Amino acid sequence: MEHKKRIKKIGFIFGLKKEMNLVSHKKNNIICVCGYGKGSKNATQELINFGVDIVINFGFAGSISKNLKNGDIVFIDKLFNEKKEKLSTLKFDKDLLKRLESSFKFFRGNLLTVNKIVADRKEKLNLVKKFKSISVIDMEAFYIKKELLKARIPMMSIKVIFDDLSFDIPLFIKDCINDNGDLKRVTLFRKLVLNPLTIFDLLKLNFKFIKSKKVLKDLINNL
Repeated sequence: MEHKKRIKKIGFIFGLKKEMNLVSHKKNNIICVCGYGKGSKNATQELINFGVDIVINFGFAGSISKNLKNGDIVFIDKLFNEKKEKLSTLKFDKDLLKRLESSFKFFRGNLLTVNKIVADRKEKLNLVKKFKSISVIDMEAFYIKKELLKARIPMMSIKVIFDDLSFDIPLFIKDCINDNGDLKRVTLFRKLVLNPLTIFDLLKLNFKFIKSKKVLKDLINNL
């Protein structure tokens, strides 16, 4: 009698809950968690306790490269933090990646995990000067990878670009988002009353968000 091939347990980890909620399929071998910043350590530990064989870090990210635009998909090669520490990689079964590459166009790049939202072009260009090999920024991938290395669990990080160098995230948005990435509607309403013209910034931001959200949703539900 032939032994059935064991189905691998896969962990999906996102920075924000709204990203995780884009997962529409239900599979017994997949567990989804979320957490950003240093708080992503607890989410990663949850996957380790579940006994996953591989982790895929999906989510939105910012581009600091003129070659990466809103909606582009980037497979991350190397991970760095702001101290310029680099994490080594573990080999993984590339069947998952090949399956995605048959349906989507991928770019490749290195990622820097930052400790705060980098909102405007000037801040991003300063990072370009300091970290010359970096093209993508987020707030969680480095922390996730660091925990997984301790457990010897391989990880893929695949990001969809939300904010690129062609537009800035309006500074007032920082005050209108809570720790979970959800909109504080009352605060936003007050900002709009005080400065009605900011509605145009919001419309542009929403257009970019809808585009990147569709790409991310299609990507994660293609597995």
